[in-house]
Amino acid sequence: MHLSGQLSDWSINDLLQIMQVTKKTGSLDIEGERRGRVHFREGRVTGAELTGFDGAHTGSDRAGVADILYVLSSVAEGSFSVGAADGPDAKGWTVEEVLVDVDALQTLEGEVTETGLFEANGVKLIHEIADPVIVEPGDWQTFVNLVPTFSFGAVEAKFGRGTAVRMFHTLNRMGLAETVATPEEEAEWLDRLAEGVASNGAWNGAEVEVEAAPTAETEPEVVDELIESEAVEGSEITEPEPVPVAASKPSRANVELKGVSAPASTTLTDGVYDEIRRLRSRVGDK
Repeated sequence: MHLSGQLSDWSINDLLQIMQVTKKTGSLDIEGERRGRVHFREGRVTGAELTGFDGAHTGSDRAGVADILYVLSSVAEGSFSVGAADGPDAKGWTVEEVLVDVDALQTLEGEVTETGLFEANGVKLIHEIADPVIVEPGDWQTFVNLVPTFSFGAVEAKFGRGTAVRMFHTLNRMGLAETVATPEEEAEWLDRLAEGVASNGAWNGAEVEVEAAPTAETEPEVVDELIESEAVEGSEITEPEPVPVAASKPSRANVELKGVSAPASTTLTDGVYDEIRRLRSRVGDK
């Protein structure tokens, strides 16, 4: 059975019912203001996809499929077609089950529309409440989704230490917060980074290359001056400070001193340590 046409002749619900009644296995494509795809296995919905203004979304569970169909149900102009099945090979749900969830979402939207919350440029929680508020377990996820992971340091920086202490005490007293464990591999990586910087004097743990000192056979004048400056003993550089080279002479043009090894205390700045601490803080905030 080949199915295609214009959305002006059929509603999304009609198309879903046709797919179910005919026990169709395939993918229903919707092309309009928004683009979507609904996957079927023997007339049961197994998944859905949506491409809209805010990117692409995939619905792999019943709630996710209902969300996508809720959006697609508003598309009235465009075309549809049924192609080969390329969605999940799962048991899925009946069209009636999914449409019950869609109807519930439409009812919720109707209850909120008149408040102006949808059209507002910004929405915030009320500053004070007059009476105790009971939060049902099913409603708590709303607050979890709104508030990202945070740290005491971040809250302290924004509100001050006293306010941060009171806030964390409240969260702990009410049993509403838990710590976020730092992934072991990230912590180990930061440890290795810190050790490498401290031992090598380079932020990325790389060894500092030292160019071999010139020999008497190649540059006798340079060697003489280096010996006179007491920067070289034999042919090895022993002092940690760079060797000064006099103003350019033609005979010295080919000599390039890249640098010398130095103790970590002379090359490592507080800024590097601060950066490591900042990285640890960011890992803790995840």
